[in-house]
Amino acid sequence: MANRYKKRRETTNKTKDWITDYYQTGREWDKDNRRRREEAGEKEEKGLKNLNAFELTCIVIIVLAVLGMIIKYFILGHGFWDWGI
Repeated sequence: MANRYKKRRETTNKTKDWITDYYQTGREWDKDNRRRREEAGEKEEKGLKNLNAFELTCIVIIVLAVLGMIIKYFILGHGFWDWGI
């Protein structure tokens, strides 16, 4: 009975808060940068030239992972359907 009246702590999802804050801050910076470029009359570049170091590193890691999977499963012959190593 005593547990029923005990106050429960409110749990918070700190990871969700951090990710949404990071995302919203990035969107605000992007809007500010676009506005400044439009005011200055600069042309916006698209493609890989417009990425920051973190985004470029993520793309490189993804490409290396895909190449590793291709080498492992198709070149070395350890396909998805094989049971052995």
